[in-house]
Amino acid sequence: MSRTRCTAAGRGICGAVLLAVAILPASPAAGQPDPRQMSGIPLPDPQLPAGTITVRVVRGSLSNNVSDQPVELREGDNVATAVTDAEGRAEFLTLNPGATVVAATELDGVRLESQPFPVPGQGGIRLMLVGAADPALAAAPAESGTVTFGADSRIVLELGEEVLNVFYLLDIMNDRPVPVEPGAPITLALPSGATGATMMGGSTPRAVAAGAQVSVPGPFEPGLTPLRVGFVLPYSGESLVMEQTMPVTLESLLLFVEKWGAMDVASEQIARRADMNPEGADGQTYIIAAGPPVASGATVSLEISGLPYHSRLPAMLALGVAFVFLGTGAWGAATPKREADGAERRRRLESRREKRFRDLVRNEQQHRAGRIGDTKYANRRHELMTELERIYAELDDEVAPVLLGPSVAAAGAPPVTSRSGSAG
Repeated sequence: MSRTRCTAAGRGICGAVLLAVAILPASPAAGQPDPRQMSGIPLPDPQLPAGTITVRVVRGSLSNNVSDQPVELREGDNVATAVTDAEGRAEFLTLNPGATVVAATELDGVRLESQPFPVPGQGGIRLMLVGAADPALAAAPAESGTVTFGADSRIVLELGEEVLNVFYLLDIMNDRPVPVEPGAPITLALPSGATGATMMGGSTPRAVAAGAQVSVPGPFEPGLTPLRVGFVLPYSGESLVMEQTMPVTLESLLLFVEKWGAMDVASEQIARRADMNPEGADGQTYIIAAGPPVASGATVSLEISGLPYHSRLPAMLALGVAFVFLGTGAWGAATPKREADGAERRRRLESRREKRFRDLVRNEQQHRAGRIGDTKYANRRHELMTELERIYAELDDEVAPVLLGPSVAAAGAPPVTSRSGSAG
């Protein structure tokens, strides 16, 4: 079952974030969006001419446009450059619908990049690149404080081969005009069962993934510090519960779930939801859900149901049948060996019995011929009869009671009619 992965930090999905927020209204407590939260996010605009992309560069706030600033639009190895006007906008006209591009500029020594996004076939794209409010703040000493995961932070879930590919596209936000040191690294302990944690492109280089834990040390500069994490969450049934404890406050829960068939997502923390087909998602439907802030130390709990999976019952039945066959084979292999061992034991006992019968006959013949005296004859006869009793005891029920052969009777020996019989 082949599934589309959220490559390039969730392109298509990420390009629809603002549209999703417009469809799923913000809570009454939410204020005006911080431009730093919208930096680099492409917003489709059907009013623009087809293939038009405008990039606005601002420093800190919407009122501080950056003019005469060179902006790049990169498509693979091809780079186009435009300069911002008095309103801080650079405009590009592209003629390659569907191609993936990235807008970028270097402002005050810091490179600002957009998320990768496809060139639309209809309408255009608007986006902003937002730098720090004041370049001098970069040299300011860090102050003690707290940071949050910004309101545009989002969780993206896509389906793999009986795994969920999970992507955390988080924005560490410092709303203060100076660098902030939280006092300890932001440590994100991934959900139980998570494997293959890795840092994605566009993430801050200070972030480190070790096992099922991701940490980002401070200090954090004013504005946005991107944290992009990907990992795999295996599942074995039609539903999966995923729980993520937030190390800092998440300003708003924003969730994108790739929907296949009857898949659904449920959580008490989801306030609004809709099914959408974001541009650039290759026609795939996504469940887009939003919820209120999640406090630091609280847990985001999601139950994903309707997951396609291969039932383990046939495999377990096949394994059980295999064990039965193996057990039967082992028993069958052992049974001939046991039978062979028993037959060999009887053969040896019967051989000893016949030999003692011959010795008994010889003893009788020697006594009658006068070759041995009465005492030696009696002792030898007693010895042979005792040994014959032992042999019959060992044969037990494996042989029927045997009478001494005619040769012994002819020699004058009394018949033996049972294992305990003796001659007088």
